[in-house]
Amino acid sequence: MPFLTPALLPQVQFEVGDATRRLFPECSFDVVYSRDTILHIADKLALFKQFYSWLKPGGKLLISDYCCGEKPWTPAFQDYVKQRGYILYTPPQYGRFLEEAGFGRVRAEDRTAQFVEVIKEELRRAETLREEFIQEFSEEDYSYIVQGWREKLQRCEQGDQRWGLFYAERLRD
Repeated sequence: MPFLTPALLPQVQFEVGDATRRLFPECSFDVVYSRDTILHIADKLALFKQFYSWLKPGGKLLISDYCCGEKPWTPAFQDYVKQRGYILYTPPQYGRFLEEAGFGRVRAEDRTAQFVEVIKEELRRAETLREEFIQEFSEEDYSYIVQGWREKLQRCEQGDQRWGLFYAERLRD
Protein backbone atom coordinates (compact mmCIF):
# COMPACT_ATOMS: atom_id res chain seq x y z
CA MET A 1 0.00 0.00 0.00
CA PRO A 2 1.40 3.41 -0.89
CA PHE A 3 2.27 5.76 1.94
CA LEU A 4 -0.30 8.52 2.38
CA THR A 5 1.06 11.95 3.11
CA PRO A 6 -1.06 14.30 5.22
CA ALA A 7 -2.08 16.17 2.07
CA LEU A 8 -3.57 12.95 0.64
CA LEU A 9 -5.44 11.84 3.76
CA PRO A 10 -9.20 12.27 3.58
CA GLN A 11 -10.57 15.10 5.65
CA VAL A 12 -13.40 13.91 7.88
CA GLN A 13 -15.42 16.18 10.09
CA PHE A 14 -18.37 15.22 12.26
CA GLU A 15 -20.58 17.81 13.85
CA VAL A 16 -23.49 17.59 16.22
CA GLY A 17 -25.71 20.55 15.59
CA ASP A 18 -29.02 21.87 14.39
CA ALA A 19 -28.91 21.42 10.62
CA THR A 20 -31.78 23.86 10.18
CA ARG A 21 -29.63 26.67 11.64
CA ARG A 22 -26.24 25.85 10.11
CA LEU A 23 -25.02 27.62 7.03
CA PHE A 24 -22.39 26.16 4.74
CA PRO A 25 -21.30 27.28 1.30
CA GLU A 26 -22.70 25.36 -1.65
CA CYS A 27 -20.76 22.27 -2.68
CA SER A 28 -18.93 22.02 0.67
CA PHE A 29 -19.26 18.29 1.38
CA ASP A 30 -18.80 14.90 -0.21
CA VAL A 31 -21.18 13.21 2.24
CA VAL A 32 -24.06 14.22 4.50
CA TYR A 33 -25.02 11.69 7.18
CA SER A 34 -27.75 11.75 9.79
CA ARG A 35 -28.76 9.05 12.27
CA ASP A 36 -32.29 9.03 13.72
CA THR A 37 -32.67 12.79 14.24
CA ILE A 38 -34.66 14.25 11.36
CA LEU A 39 -37.87 13.03 13.02
CA HIS A 40 -37.71 16.27 15.02
CA ILE A 41 -37.71 18.55 11.94
CA ALA A 42 -41.02 19.72 10.53
CA ASP A 43 -39.96 20.93 7.08
CA LYS A 44 -38.03 17.95 5.80
CA LEU A 45 -38.19 19.10 2.18
CA ALA A 46 -36.49 22.42 3.02
CA LEU A 47 -33.83 20.53 4.97
CA PHE A 48 -33.21 18.11 2.11
CA LYS A 49 -32.88 21.04 -0.32
CA GLN A 50 -30.29 22.50 2.03
CA PHE A 51 -28.41 19.17 2.15
CA TYR A 52 -28.52 19.05 -1.64
CA SER A 53 -26.94 22.50 -1.91
CA TRP A 54 -24.20 21.58 0.57
CA LEU A 55 -23.15 18.49 -1.38
CA LYS A 56 -20.63 18.59 -4.17
CA PRO A 57 -21.74 17.09 -7.51
CA GLY A 58 -21.43 13.32 -7.02
CA GLY A 59 -21.92 13.79 -3.25
CA LYS A 60 -23.85 11.22 -1.28
CA LEU A 61 -26.48 11.40 1.43
CA LEU A 62 -27.17 8.65 3.99
CA ILE A 63 -29.93 8.99 6.57
CA SER A 64 -31.60 6.62 8.98
CA ASP A 65 -34.68 7.80 10.79
CA TYR A 66 -37.79 6.83 12.65
CA CYS A 67 -40.76 6.68 10.32
CA CYS A 68 -44.39 5.69 10.51
CA GLY A 69 -46.78 3.35 8.82
CA GLU A 70 -49.80 4.46 6.86
CA LYS A 71 -52.55 6.16 8.84
CA PRO A 72 -54.78 5.62 10.70
CA TRP A 73 -52.43 5.03 13.62
CA THR A 74 -53.43 3.48 16.91
CA PRO A 75 -54.39 6.02 19.59
CA ALA A 76 -51.35 4.96 21.64
CA PHE A 77 -49.01 5.76 18.73
CA GLN A 78 -50.73 9.08 18.12
CA ASP A 79 -50.15 9.97 21.78
CA TYR A 80 -46.52 8.82 21.63
CA VAL A 81 -45.77 10.95 18.54
CA LYS A 82 -47.50 13.98 20.05
CA GLN A 83 -45.76 13.59 23.41
CA ARG A 84 -42.34 13.34 21.74
CA GLY A 85 -43.01 16.11 19.23
CA TYR A 86 -42.06 13.88 16.29
CA ILE A 87 -42.93 14.69 12.69
CA LEU A 88 -43.07 11.30 10.98
CA TYR A 89 -43.56 10.15 7.42
CA THR A 90 -43.57 6.77 5.74
CA PRO A 91 -40.34 5.62 4.07
CA PRO A 92 -41.79 6.18 0.57
CA GLN A 93 -42.78 9.74 1.55
CA TYR A 94 -39.18 10.41 2.64
CA GLY A 95 -38.00 9.14 -0.74
CA ARG A 96 -40.35 11.52 -2.55
CA PHE A 97 -39.04 14.45 -0.46
CA LEU A 98 -35.48 13.56 -1.48
CA GLU A 99 -36.44 13.38 -5.16
CA GLU A 100 -38.32 16.69 -4.93
CA ALA A 101 -35.21 18.27 -3.34
CA GLY A 102 -33.28 17.35 -6.51
CA PHE A 103 -31.52 14.14 -5.51
CA GLY A 104 -31.03 11.24 -7.89
CA ARG A 105 -30.47 7.52 -7.34
CA VAL A 106 -32.78 7.75 -4.34
CA ARG A 107 -33.27 4.59 -2.32
CA ALA A 108 -35.89 4.71 0.42
CA GLU A 109 -35.85 1.44 2.33
CA ASP A 110 -38.16 0.29 5.09
CA ARG A 111 -35.70 -1.43 7.44
CA THR A 112 -38.17 -2.07 10.27
CA ALA A 113 -37.40 -5.82 10.30
CA GLN A 114 -33.74 -5.02 10.95
CA PHE A 115 -34.73 -2.48 13.63
CA VAL A 116 -36.88 -5.12 15.35
CA GLU A 117 -33.99 -7.63 15.38
CA VAL A 118 -31.67 -5.03 16.91
CA ILE A 119 -34.20 -4.26 19.65
CA LYS A 120 -34.68 -7.97 20.37
CA GLU A 121 -30.92 -8.41 20.64
CA GLU A 122 -30.69 -5.44 23.00
CA LEU A 123 -33.42 -6.99 25.17
CA ARG A 124 -31.54 -10.32 25.27
CA ARG A 125 -28.33 -8.52 26.20
CA ALA A 126 -30.13 -6.50 28.86
CA GLU A 127 -31.41 -9.72 30.45
CA THR A 128 -27.90 -11.14 30.73
CA LEU A 129 -26.49 -7.88 32.14
CA ARG A 130 -29.45 -7.03 34.35
CA GLU A 131 -27.78 -7.32 37.75
CA GLU A 132 -24.62 -5.58 36.58
CA PHE A 133 -26.68 -2.73 35.10
CA ILE A 134 -28.75 -2.32 38.25
CA GLN A 135 -25.61 -2.20 40.41
CA GLU A 136 -24.13 0.55 38.26
CA PHE A 137 -27.36 2.50 37.74
CA SER A 138 -30.70 1.49 39.27
CA GLU A 139 -33.65 -0.89 38.97
CA GLU A 140 -35.73 2.09 37.85
CA ASP A 141 -33.29 2.91 35.03
CA TYR A 142 -33.23 -0.72 33.93
CA SER A 143 -37.02 -0.97 33.87
CA TYR A 144 -37.34 2.30 31.98
CA ILE A 145 -34.97 1.18 29.21
CA VAL A 146 -36.40 -2.33 28.87
CA GLN A 147 -39.98 -1.04 28.86
CA GLY A 148 -39.09 1.49 26.16
CA TRP A 149 -37.69 -1.27 23.93
CA ARG A 150 -40.76 -3.43 24.48
CA GLU A 151 -43.03 -0.53 23.55
CA LYS A 152 -41.02 0.07 20.35
CA LEU A 153 -41.43 -3.59 19.46
CA GLN A 154 -45.16 -3.37 19.99
CA ARG A 155 -45.46 -0.21 17.88
CA CYS A 156 -43.50 -1.90 15.07
CA GLU A 157 -45.59 -5.07 15.27
CA GLN A 158 -48.76 -2.98 15.02
CA GLY A 159 -47.37 -1.31 11.88
CA ASP A 160 -47.36 2.18 13.36
CA GLN A 161 -43.64 2.68 13.90
CA ARG A 162 -41.23 2.07 11.03
CA TRP A 163 -37.51 2.63 10.58
CA GLY A 164 -36.12 3.89 7.31
CA LEU A 165 -32.76 3.97 5.61
CA PHE A 166 -32.32 6.55 2.85
CA TYR A 167 -29.59 6.96 0.26
CA ALA A 168 -29.40 9.61 -2.42
CA GLU A 169 -26.86 11.36 -4.60
CA ARG A 170 -26.37 14.82 -5.97
CA LEU A 171 -25.79 13.82 -9.55
CA ARG A 172 -22.96 15.45 -11.45
CA ASP A 173 -24.06 18.53 -13.34
